Amino acid sequence: MRNSKWIRVRPLQVADFSFIRRLASKQTNFTSPPHYVLWLLRETNPRSCLVAEHAKLGPVAYLLSLPVNKSQVKALYVWQLAASASGRRTGAIHLLLLALRTLVRRMRGKLIVFSAIPDSPDFRVIRRYAYTLFGDAPRSHQRLPSAVSRSEFEFMLKVR
Repeated sequence: MRNSKWIRVRPLQVADFSFIRRLASKQTNFTSPPHYVLWLLRETNPRSCLVAEHAKLGPVAYLLSLPVNKSQVKALYVWQLAASASGRRTGAIHLLLLALRTLVRRMRGKLIVFSAIPDSPDFRVIRRYAYTLFGDAPRSHQRLPSAVSRSEFEFMLKVR
């Protein structure tokens, strides 16, 4: 994780919207969020929508999440997490996930919830980060309705 001293994690800003839409459009199975949705997330969840910004390269990764209650338990639902090639090289995802863990602990949350395709390369990366940062593996909770996705499942990760 070299160059992490060059990256700072900060709340989402309006100026980040085009970066997020451009990066989301390049990701498999991602929705490119409309400007209004990004603005709404920024207004309603400023602490849980984050951007990793490199001092020289500008924004290199982002995280869009929202607080939810899952079975009477406080949780954070991660909608999208993505990094550019330079963001992956500089460790931006790792820094965003550290900020996510800190946020969940501050809000006294117990779970991180997300959806993914089981056994996909992306899920294997998520599982590796989960072991590294949380000491546990994500547990499959339920299959998403077929109208939402034919191949994704909802996963939960306990935060200690």
